[in-house]
Amino acid sequence: MQSLLRWSIENSEPLDGAAGDRPPATTKELDPGIIDMILGKPDSVLMKEDLAVAVDSNQPEDNRIAALDHLEMAKQLIEQIDNANNLEKLEMWEPLHFLLTSETSSPQIKTQVLWVIGTAVQNNPSAQDAYFKHTTNPLSTLVTFLIPSPSSTLQTRSKTIYTLSGLLKHNAPAVKELKSPNVDGWARFRDALQDPEITVRRKTMFLLGTLLLPTTPMSTAPASLPNLHTPTSPVAAAPIHDNSHAAHLHNPTRTSTSEITLDAVRDHGVVDAVISALTNPVPYGEDGDILDPDVDFEEKGIRFLHTYVVTSQGELFQSEKFSLKAWLTGEKDKNGQQSLLEKWSLDSTEFEDLISRLA
Repeated sequence: MQSLLRWSIENSEPLDGAAGDRPPATTKELDPGIIDMILGKPDSVLMKEDLAVAVDSNQPEDNRIAALDHLEMAKQLIEQIDNANNLEKLEMWEPLHFLLTSETSSPQIKTQVLWVIGTAVQNNPSAQDAYFKHTTNPLSTLVTFLIPSPSSTLQTRSKTIYTLSGLLKHNAPAVKELKSPNVDGWARFRDALQDPEITVRRKTMFLLGTLLLPTTPMSTAPASLPNLHTPTSPVAAAPIHDNSHAAHLHNPTRTSTSEITLDAVRDHGVVDAVISALTNPVPYGEDGDILDPDVDFEEKGIRFLHTYVVTSQGELFQSEKFSLKAWLTGEKDKNGQQSLLEKWSLDSTEFEDLISRLA
């Protein structure tokens, strides 16, 4: 601040005296450091500085984690859609993804990287595509973290679901890629429904339900619109400008993942895994000693099954129908139908529709 005050005094004109009474003053350049102190550094500079610290294995781990946290959260850098898109221009996708596979990255660093990536790609098709374009086997890398291991902690697995949610929602091409042999993503989702930590199960079930839920594809402008000046003359379709959602406008069907998910969950045994997770849940908790059903997980699972068999008209094997109907009937007898509906956030029509599909 003293430097700023000194510069201001040196480059200001006295209030008294005519300008012609003295030679013209030469304005001194202001130190860039002072400008940064006044206005703050541009976001692009902050982003590059954070990444430089994060990828430097010689830095203390706390510094690397703090840099990633700052990139994702402290200044809301990546939450701003323009900054998320700048990851490509600043060539940051590849080094970020590298941190997920680097031996110098601890589980804590990988968890923070997953958070950054997940925030950048959510509701942002441009960033989704850039991540696929500038990294190698992104989905294969991500779903590997769903396998519990010393290097894949609860926090890592939880953030992996967060990242996958941002990458897969409204992104049919990415959902198609899940079934690739080198990815085997649907098998990883099956396993995640039996994860030792219940929060991972809940998030996985919610993601599956979101991908299965039918959506209305975004539509482009009509090919022909009335012209205000010449009513009888059509005009061309509105141009598609380069922006974060241009991919949706070029390909409106890209936003719909329901049909792909419907085929995948049936063909890859995910529906059977959901029914098993509800009717015969694996104990959970730090010591695996919690046997009580988790109401939140049950609600999400029932909603998924209702979407599958009622909304999407998905087929069940006879053994699946028998198992699910017996469990639903038992829960109804034990809780009473009204209490059960309240617990699962269903109305009576939805419940009856579900039961009717199990005949």
